[in-house]
Amino acid sequence: MAVVEEKRETFRSYLRFAKVRHYLDVIYFAQKRQSKDVKKIAGVNLREAKFLLQVKVCPACSLVSVQKQQFLPSSTAAWLADNLVQKGYLSRRQNPTNRREVILDLSQAGEELLDLVDKNFFSDGVEDRLGAASDRDVAKIEESLKMLCYLHGVNVRD
Repeated sequence: MAVVEEKRETFRSYLRFAKVRHYLDVIYFAQKRQSKDVKKIAGVNLREAKFLLQVKVCPACSLVSVQKQQFLPSSTAAWLADNLVQKGYLSRRQNPTNRREVILDLSQAGEELLDLVDKNFFSDGVEDRLGAASDRDVAKIEESLKMLCYLHGVNVRD
């Protein structure tokens, strides 16, 4: 009987893993679809839009801080910043107190682009549902997302 019980537990573990994998796939494909829609309407991909949003949230921030917040390799962050500067969505300047540090600022065109993305891709319904969620539910969601990040090798700090 112990062998049968062990096989049942193994199967239950597999089913739990399969459910999590399914939900991750759903999120991945929804984000992939959204990325195509953002590119079609705004002319930037989702990664670029997230990069711009990070600069908006943290005005006059360094390239390194955006890179760390977005969990990007430094070469990718530099490449994204270069592209967004060339497109006119970001401006780049040298930190007056530390010449080696690059400071990023959102341009007026970048602000307008983020307004366009916000208007077309973030529904009020989602914000309303999250706003109506209890603090306990929000804490559960945050912990679950942190655990998923951890499972993918990314350690998230508050």
